[in-house]
Amino acid sequence: MNRNIATFAVALPALVLPTVAVAVAQGANVERLDQASVSAQIALYGQAFLPALAALIATRRIDWGLRRRVAPRVLLWAWLIPVLCVGVAYGTAWTTGLADFVPTSLLDVLLGLGPGVVPFLVLAVGEQLGWSSFLAVRLARTRGPDATALIVGLAWAAFHYPLMLFVPGAVAPGVPVAYALGVFTVETVALAFPLVWLRLRTGSVWPVLLCHATFNAALYFAAQPMTGPGEGALLGEGGLLTSAATALVVLATAPLWRIRNTSSRAETSARHIEKETENHG
Repeated sequence: MNRNIATFAVALPALVLPTVAVAVAQGANVERLDQASVSAQIALYGQAFLPALAALIATRRIDWGLRRRVAPRVLLWAWLIPVLCVGVAYGTAWTTGLADFVPTSLLDVLLGLGPGVVPFLVLAVGEQLGWSSFLAVRLARTRGPDATALIVGLAWAAFHYPLMLFVPGAVAPGVPVAYALGVFTVETVALAFPLVWLRLRTGSVWPVLLCHATFNAALYFAAQPMTGPGEGALLGEGGLLTSAATALVVLATAPLWRIRNTSSRAETSARHIEKETENHG
């Protein structure tokens, strides 16, 4: 294993576990996080920035991918894929009667899928600078994009396991923890494929950030407000329908995100990333 990746693999759990311990000690409950102490909220929200911090501990020589331009159509695909994932999951639940549909205004939905993406971008930066700009790029030096995506997806899921195992409310009431871990893993692995491919083939982290943030915005600002209470095992982040829909949509949209020759600029950027990381070890 690459020395920097090994350092990252050690540093990340060393950062995550104390933050979870603080949250548990402070009696935090994810379902009532606004009622938790300031230290507990900082510990939990701060976890989103730990992958980037672990990457910096591993090495300071990282091409973050923040300066590369991306074609507007690529950004559109990065936004559309998570909207479809969430839409298929919740649309299936509403039409089959598995969940109640709560009418809401079209304006609220548009705001949730537009400006509502911005706050989730902030949280996505901390995670994806670690997963996509560090881990994915370095793994791709010796592996293909698909193998890289599988590893990144599993690591991304494992990053959330301590939260799901130890912090009350992270898993919906009545849902077996083992079931929740497994279904959530399917979701992160599936979503990792377009994220990794977009990062490697465009040389930019912006499509990755947009895709990740839009997935959360579509869930929390659009779909969930239109859904009656309950069905924690089926819907929401890590729900069975959400994970299954994500896997199906990712497969169906593969021609959009499996970018091979989007432009000579994109291919040059991807090769530049690999060269830079190789030179810097």
